[in-house]
Amino acid sequence: MHSSAEQSPNAEAVLLNQVALGSLQDCLEALPLEFREAIILRELEELSYKEISGIARVPVGTVMSRIARGRKRLQQCLAGAQR
Repeated sequence: MHSSAEQSPNAEAVLLNQVALGSLQDCLEALPLEFREAIILRELEELSYKEISGIARVPVGTVMSRIARGRKRLQQCLAGAQR
């Protein structure tokens, strides 16, 4: 049986999670609008490339490119935030 201390996150874990979420939000906000829009619609709203294409009024290939480029910039930003 687990104790209540094992089931609830400790203060350090909560703080680290808040810092990580803050860094993610900062990095998302730093992305150019078209990349941010594509990333949010794909990753958070879980829309298909075709659905995003209709919303953004761009070809599916453009959506795919924006998501790939946005992910790369997001990854670079988050790597820089961890230093």
